Amino acid sequence: MNWTPPHHPGRGALALLPLAVVLSLLALTIDASALTIDTTTTNTTTPVAGQPPAPPEPPAPDPSPHIRVLLARLGVLSAQHAVADQQTAATSAHGAAAAADGVVARATQAQQDAQTQLDAARQQLGSTAAYAFMHAGGADFVAVLQGDSTGGGSERELFAASVDHHQQQVVDARNALADAGDARDSAQQADDQARQAAADQDAQVSAAGSALDDAHRELATAIADENRPTTDSSWKLSIEGPTTFTAAELAQWYDLQAHGSQATEPIADLAASYVDQGTAEGVRGDMAFAQSIHETGWFANNDTIIANNFAGIGHCSDCPGGFPFATPDVGVLAQIQLLKSYAEPKPTYNLPRADKKVNGPAGCCPTWTELGGVWASDTNYGPHILAYYAQMLEWLVALRSAAP
Repeated sequence: MNWTPPHHPGRGALALLPLAVVLSLLALTIDASALTIDTTTTNTTTPVAGQPPAPPEPPAPDPSPHIRVLLARLGVLSAQHAVADQQTAATSAHGAAAAADGVVARATQAQQDAQTQLDAARQQLGSTAAYAFMHAGGADFVAVLQGDSTGGGSERELFAASVDHHQQQVVDARNALADAGDARDSAQQADDQARQAAADQDAQVSAAGSALDDAHRELATAIADENRPTTDSSWKLSIEGPTTFTAAELAQWYDLQAHGSQATEPIADLAASYVDQGTAEGVRGDMAFAQSIHETGWFANNDTIIANNFAGIGHCSDCPGGFPFATPDVGVLAQIQLLKSYAEPKPTYNLPRADKKVNGPAGCCPTWTELGGVWASDTNYGPHILAYYAQMLEWLVALRSAAP
């Protein structure tokens, strides 16, 4: 397995140490009487041979518990919006069901009216036939119509026309009844579907309500966890997980910071790359964006400008620069996939590899806090990059709280 050398902040000061040692050794060969040292101008911050190294930076406060609270607040806001949306959809679904009920009622009435019309047409046809029969003096009605009656021809024609008319009325009424039945069946089917949709939507409202209850419980737990001493909190932000910001929100937040960017593509496109590729690989793309702000000094260092490298990948203490990547998107993907290789013992990737040589110590660091001393030599690296993310989330909570 290839392990990419971590990025080491402060490598310039460290690089001076061997030179100081060399100068001290050379001084041993020079006549002491010829060497004058002005102690009033000696830089006491420059390492000197034999001088003990500066003490390590004390552990920085881990903002993870506060980040948990902010994420929980966002979870509550999201759940509240989901409940409102589902309730609106349920209202609409019940309105559609009520309208479908009305259609069924009207179709049923139309069917009943058609049946009434058919009954009336049949009755009229029967009355006409009976009258003809009686008028023919008991002779067969068919014979009367065929001209076998002693009646005159004009009378037979009148009876025939009347019977034809009423027979056609019966046929028309029967067809109208069939059409009305079909219309009612269709209306009932649509009504059943509308009622089922309303019931399904009610279930969605119930599920959204349960999710909101869960979000409130998580917020209460997160607040209680934040109020405990930091050393007692075991919650850490995982490298893998959902991206909370949208690309538009991420770009909007960055623009409001007024730092500018030296990246070779607009910050909106870069933000979209972090969100999209982070989501594809299951890595928190917005947190990776925060990491890059720390690594590049707000996308202003040489790695950003000439290498599309936003995470110090391959930028070791003695390296003049980090690994170059062909495009900003490839640089972002390399960072996302390297983070995944730190988080998972046996990572599998959903996108083509940005660079197969870029691999981390697999599974060493499931959380961002654990990157300290591994991704970078700074043992407080995790808290430092998480501090950016906490600021970003504070802004996002305010933004979404103000949204209607």
